[in-house]
Amino acid sequence: MSNMNKEVKPVTKKKRKLSKPALMLVIGIVIIAIPCLIFGGIIVSSAFNTGTPIFGDRYAGDLDPAITSDNMEKIKSEVSSIAGVEKVEVVLPSGQLRVSIDTSDDLSKEEIEAIANEAYEKVKGVLPIETYFTSTETKKMYDLAINVYNVISDDDNMIYYELTKNAMSEKETLQLVSEPLNPELVEQLENAQNPSNDTGTDSSGTEDAVSESE
Repeated sequence: MSNMNKEVKPVTKKKRKLSKPALMLVIGIVIIAIPCLIFGGIIVSSAFNTGTPIFGDRYAGDLDPAITSDNMEKIKSEVSSIAGVEKVEVVLPSGQLRVSIDTSDDLSKEEIEAIANEAYEKVKGVLPIETYFTSTETKKMYDLAINVYNVISDDDNMIYYELTKNAMSEKETLQLVSEPLNPELVEQLENAQNPSNDTGTDSSGTEDAVSESE
């Protein structure tokens, strides 16, 4: 009976505390694990989305009103009716309306220049310049390029005009791109690339000087 009356003392377990090195190790693991989990999630997400196209519009809010396929077909028809025109191609790559005109091979510079100007008027008749090819402070519009040529070659028979109207510029520009703006510079560059062109003259001059001295 005396043993039963004795109070039973509860046994308390002492909690083990982490040592300072162990605590630092745990904190370091957590710090490293967080960015690894984030990076791993990005990799997994990218793997699941592989092959899925990402759509975007670099001209969001711009190019309004838009040039339609009907507009392009009408321009092609109008330009094709110009005398001397053999073939017309109208395309719209990345915000630029491009009109390529192949003319008769025997046309002169003046005639091809006139075709370029007439084609510009045809485009204006279908798509007003102020509406479609002039940007504002808040909206970007289309650029225009009209290329007119007789033949595409490296010889002197090629006549190539390019009429451009940048949306940020007020007026169009017309340039004869088949002829250099600075012929003297082109000649110097060609002579620099082909020194043999001057060798004959120099060598003959040297030979004459030698013969005279003899």
